[in-house]
Amino acid sequence: MMTRHGKLNLIGMLSLPVVTMVAVLVATKNGVFDAYAATYGYLFIINAIPMLFGGLVSWRLLRKAIGDPARMIAVTPTLIPAAIGIIWYLWRAIFPAEVAPGAEYIAAPQYLLIWVAGISLLAWLGGRIVRKM
Repeated sequence: MMTRHGKLNLIGMLSLPVVTMVAVLVATKNGVFDAYAATYGYLFIINAIPMLFGGLVSWRLLRKAIGDPARMIAVTPTLIPAAIGIIWYLWRAIFPAEVAPGAEYIAAPQYLLIWVAGISLLAWLGGRIVRKM
C-alpha cells in the first residue's frame, strides 16, 4: 500500500507530462503552432525526464524520512518543479510568446532539470536538519 507522500510523489511525476499535453492541445487550438502525434509523444517524454529524476530523489528521501515534516520536504523535488512547469505551460498556452511560440516546450525541461537538482540538494539538507531536531 502506498503512503500519502508516495501518492503525492507519483502525482507530481505524472502531472507535468499530462498537463503539457493539455497545454499543447490548447496552443494548437489557439493557432499558435501545429502539433502532430509525434510532437505529443516527444513532449511527453522530455517532460517526464525531469520528473523521473525528481521522483527518484524524492523516493530516496522518503525512505529515510521520519515524521511528517521530513516527508513533506522529501517530496518537494517532484512537486515544486511540477508546479512551476504546469503554471508556465498553461500560461504560455493561453498567452503565447510573440517571438518564438512553442519554443518553451523544448527549453523548459532543461530548466526544470536545474530546478530538480537545486531543490533536491535543499531537500536533502532540509531533511537532515529536520531529522537532527
